[in-house]
Amino acid sequence: MKKLKHGGDLARAEAEFGVPAADWLDLSTGISPWCWPVPELPESVWRTLPGDGAGLKTAAAEYYGLSTEAVLPVPGSQLAIQTIPTLFEPAAVAIPRWGYGEHRLGWQRAGHHIVHYRNAAELCQLVAAGQVQHVVVINPNNPSAERFSTEDLLGLQRQLKHKDGWLVVDEAFIDSSPEHSLASHCPLPGLVVLRSPGKFFGLAGLRLGFAIAPAALLTQLAQLLPPWIVSHPALWVGERALADCQWQQQQRERLAQASSQWLQQLRQALPTLDWVATPLFVSGSGDDNYCQQIYQQLGQQGILVRIFDAVDGVNRLRFGIPANKAEGQRALNALSEEVSA
Repeated sequence: MKKLKHGGDLARAEAEFGVPAADWLDLSTGISPWCWPVPELPESVWRTLPGDGAGLKTAAAEYYGLSTEAVLPVPGSQLAIQTIPTLFEPAAVAIPRWGYGEHRLGWQRAGHHIVHYRNAAELCQLVAAGQVQHVVVINPNNPSAERFSTEDLLGLQRQLKHKDGWLVVDEAFIDSSPEHSLASHCPLPGLVVLRSPGKFFGLAGLRLGFAIAPAALLTQLAQLLPPWIVSHPALWVGERALADCQWQQQQRERLAQASSQWLQQLRQALPTLDWVATPLFVSGSGDDNYCQQIYQQLGQQGILVRIFDAVDGVNRLRFGIPANKAEGQRALNALSEEVSA
């Protein structure tokens, strides 16, 4: 299976467009442009091996609203995405047609049969008809921004549970609206929730994530992981970031404001695309050729956005949130040249 493309790959962008990596404006990820202010780490964090992560688990349990037995720290939710499918016998799995491609790849590698769905209505039909054993939901979806209601997801969990199926919900982009998270309902039989501080906290380089699930499944997952899998700096920083409620509220407010403004500006710049947004990214969908043209035009000017594989002639461009007015204006100027060309 070929390696998937992801946002933030400046080496690939440099090779494609010939623009030096240092000159890029990278809007290709959904990572917050403002990160939690990491203080200086004590020397002991660097020179001693990680412990059991008890402090981080306590902070995570309080942040997500659950018991410490229901959460397992992992080095980025990506590891859980790759590993969890191996815990189940091969079966039919519903995967969103638009979504983070590593989910599809992880289930395929584990021998499962992939059944794609376009939206919540299609997924509900698949589950009601018994056409799938397991379901993956990205909530909110990346890049379509579709959000499932808590009630709908709990309904899916109950239906799947009766057939010994599992619902895996990736909540990498939900920290801006935690009231929509399923985490506080956990643990529930047949439900896995994946969380990551990387996007909302702007700490993607920390490589920290959490699997939230019944204790038996977390035990299976933990047995597949080597010792000291989460670094000591990640344990230390993660514990403190998750406990910083004041910063979290400030982050939610500024992301919401910046995303709303960015959505309006992009709609004005490219009115022929259909636009949607979350607090961490804005996506426009439209004709594949037109999206490819915009992607190329921006890339030639050193502005990287995320483009996806077209479905039935329709593609999507995902724009991350600019860190400041100058970054946003640089992208808008480039889009203005594209529209007038």
